[in-house]
Amino acid sequence: MAYYRAQPRRQRRFPWIPTVGVLAVVGVVLGWWYWGPPRPVRVTEAEAPGADQARLPPAGESPLWASSTEAGRVDDKLAPDAKPPLADSPGATTDEHPDEVLEPQPAGAPPAEPVSVPPQSSESRPKATGEDDDSRPDKPSGNAAVAAARRLYQAGKLIQARQELNALLESKLDNAARAEVRRLLTRISTETVLSKRCFPDDPLVETYTVQPGEVLINIGKRYDVPAGVIMRINGISDATRVHAEQKIKVPRGPFHARIHKSQFRLDVYLGELYLRSFPVALGAERETPEGVWRVKNRLANPTYFPPASAEYKRVIAADDPKNPLGEHWIGLEGIEGDAVGREGYGIHGTIEPDSIGKAVSLGCIRLLNEDVGLLFDLMQPGRSTVTILP
Repeated sequence: MAYYRAQPRRQRRFPWIPTVGVLAVVGVVLGWWYWGPPRPVRVTEAEAPGADQARLPPAGESPLWASSTEAGRVDDKLAPDAKPPLADSPGATTDEHPDEVLEPQPAGAPPAEPVSVPPQSSESRPKATGEDDDSRPDKPSGNAAVAAARRLYQAGKLIQARQELNALLESKLDNAARAEVRRLLTRISTETVLSKRCFPDDPLVETYTVQPGEVLINIGKRYDVPAGVIMRINGISDATRVHAEQKIKVPRGPFHARIHKSQFRLDVYLGELYLRSFPVALGAERETPEGVWRVKNRLANPTYFPPASAEYKRVIAADDPKNPLGEHWIGLEGIEGDAVGREGYGIHGTIEPDSIGKAVSLGCIRLLNEDVGLLFDLMQPGRSTVTILP
C-alpha cells in the first residue's frame, strides 16, 4: 500500500521585506515630487502676468522711485499687425522711412537675478530745459497763491493742496513759481497716488477688495492701469500671493503723458493731475511728429533687429550693451494731428544718457533707463495716450 510521507512545510522567511522596499521607493519618489526643486509652471495666455506683474522691491523701499531694472519682467506680446519702430542706431534705415527698423522682439524669460542700477544723482542727471525747469532747489518762490497751497500741504490737507497746485500749474506763473508748483505737486502726488497711504477723500484712487479667483492683471484692466502699478503702490512683490478679501489701493486710470518738444520734457498725468516730469531726447530736424499718440504695445528687454537695407546687419541681443533701445520699448500709433496714421515710433531707453535733453534721435523719444522703466509701468496699452506739443 503506497502512502505519501508528509513533507515538512517550508517556512517563508521575512515576507515583509519586499513590501517595505516597495513602500520606501514610493515614499522617496513622492517626497522628491513634493519637496524637490521648483518646477516650471505653464500658464495660459489669459493667466500670464505679462510685463504688468513685475517683481518689485520689498515694502518700505519707496517702490515707485526704485530703479526700473530692479524688477524682472515677462514681456508683453506684440499685436499681429505691429509695425516696425524707430531706432537710434547708425545704419538702421529703410528706403520708405529713414529711421525705421524691424519691431523689437521679446528676449524671453527674465533673468533669475535682475541687476540693480542705482538712479543718477541730481548733480549728474540730465535736466529738461525751458522756462519752467523744475530742477532748482526746493525753496519758496514768494508767490502768495503757491505759499497758501504749501501751508495746506504742511497742515496735512494733501488733497486740497494738490487741487490748488494743479490749478495753479495751468495759470500764468513766473519761472520760479512754476518750478515750485511742479516740485510740490510731484511730492504730493507721490504721497497720495503712488504710495500705500490712503486718503478717503481722494477721487483718483480706490480701496478695492480682491474677489475669489481674481488676478491683478484683470483688476488693472478694470481700472485702466497696468498690474505693475498696483504692485508698486501696494508693495506686492509676488502677484501670485494676492488672496481673496485682500484690500489694495488702485488708481483710477489711465495715466497719460505730454511731451513739450521745446523744453525736452515729458510730463506724466493721472487724468488731469500732474504727477512728475522726465527729461527726454527727441528726433533731430523735427523728426518727432506732433499730435496725439496712443500706446499700442510694450516690450521689456527688446531685441534689436535691423532691416534688410541696413548697412550693419547684426541683430543686437536684449542684454547687449550696444542695444540702442535700452531695456524698455513703448510702441505708439498716431491718432490725431500730424501723428495720424503714423506707426513705428516709440518711447525707449538709451545707451547714450548724454543725449537726453537734445534733438539727436531718429524720431523716437529717448528717456534715461530708470525713467522709462517707471513710465513703462504706468502706460496701459490701448488706453494711455502721449500728446506731443511744440
